[in-house]
Amino acid sequence: IFLTKSQTSHLPCIFPGSLSHVKMLASGPREGKLSGSLPLTCTVIGAPLDSRYYDWNCVRQAPGGELQFLGWIYPFGNNTGYAPSFQGRVTITADKAKNK
Repeated sequence: IFLTKSQTSHLPCIFPGSLSHVKMLASGPREGKLSGSLPLTCTVIGAPLDSRYYDWNCVRQAPGGELQFLGWIYPFGNNTGYAPSFQGRVTITADKAKNK
């Protein structure tokens, strides 16, 4: 799972190099059962998670290698949105106190 930062919209985009000062540390199991849940955590270092200027996009790399947009979160306003194919299958939350 990749977390990307977008300044302009909730489109499924990745902006290479635009956030070189931001580090993201992922933790959690790499695989899970098809019918079970798979909790993943991404800790953001070098940028406030709840900035009013940015939303965060969640992207996964599918087994075939292609990137798939899962959804986005705007922690400042407590808003989320999901790709239609992942609606009801993915929940994106933010813990502002822990920057996760």
